Amino acid sequence: MCDLEFKSSPQFSLGMEIELQLLNPYTLKLVDGILPLLELYPQSPFIQTEFNQSTVEINSPVCLNIPELEINILAILQDLKSRCQQLRMEICAAGTHPVCDRFAHVTPLPRYLTQQSKSGYLSDLMMTFAMQIHVGMPSGDEAVKMMGKLKPYLPILLALSASSPFWWGNDTGFASYRYRFLSIMRTYGICPSFKTWQDFVDFFNTAQNARMFNLIRDIHWDIRPQPDLGTIEIRVMDAQPTVKESMILAAFIHTLVVHLYHQSESETTGYLLKSLPWLIAKENLFRASYWGVDADYIEDSQGNSRLIKYIVKDILNTLAETGEYLGNSSYLLQLEKRLITGASYSRQRQVFENTGSVQAVVTSLVKELNEELSNLQIPVQV
Repeated sequence: MCDLEFKSSPQFSLGMEIELQLLNPYTLKLVDGILPLLELYPQSPFIQTEFNQSTVEINSPVCLNIPELEINILAILQDLKSRCQQLRMEICAAGTHPVCDRFAHVTPLPRYLTQQSKSGYLSDLMMTFAMQIHVGMPSGDEAVKMMGKLKPYLPILLALSASSPFWWGNDTGFASYRYRFLSIMRTYGICPSFKTWQDFVDFFNTAQNARMFNLIRDIHWDIRPQPDLGTIEIRVMDAQPTVKESMILAAFIHTLVVHLYHQSESETTGYLLKSLPWLIAKENLFRASYWGVDADYIEDSQGNSRLIKYIVKDILNTLAETGEYLGNSSYLLQLEKRLITGASYSRQRQVFENTGSVQAVVTSLVKELNEELSNLQIPVQV
């Protein structure tokens, strides 16, 4: 039994984690390149391992706003690309690798090997790639309170980030097949609701005693608290092919958290999503993972629903003033435009429709990130 201390961080500070795919530059198939890559990064806080060896995770430093976060992520990615080229590797980002047709090779670290032993055959298929956003909270009580407020927005974030329509060379019919696959796993999905930080601590102690979890990091909910960092971590999203798209989502989350934090319980101005029964919330996540922004989101306990892309517009109108205050307006405008131009899942399907080739989809993902990094006017420093 332990008394978990929530170490507060600068309020509404930001952090980002992106899981990138390591590829053979000629075939664009996944390669197990994390171990040689780590040799070029002795003890770097920005480059980390993940469950399978064909993934590299980048972590930003703590940032106070979205432009600062963007500069840091671009710097890390520029440096990473250069070092991958030294090892004859390429990088790209999306929720799945469209033509991956092999099992995962687990990174040989104790935590991952333990996870593999507890997941059986499922761990062999764990070839998925995500993005996580951290937002600083002043206390554990505020953290679990914000987790509850954000739960109705998880399907929205999933739909906006969906970038994994292909799996083992096939169009799955889903906008985010990554999320559907991970839903099989025992520690993934919707988080419970907690009234206080002590309620969460009591739950974690019970779960730890029952050998469900050893560490907070063993909890893979769509939102989880990170007491050592003083943040809540939003984990529902697919990895994004471009930094611009990652920042659009980060700005949306940042603005939403600040707005919800200052919204009083009795205030009803603007458009806010309401908490729904667990099974309805689960249905909304399924719909978002399948249809993306064209999913019908169930808005209330009577079963009324609307398309997510229309709901996003209502949310953006409500967040406009907060977004301007935070300096996030330009990013939110890009998000609104993206509802028309299409998220990654629709672009990937368009490439396949035009070419008839899933391999061409991988090529397009690599090209999107390469063009973004090569268009930087000057190198940025890590």
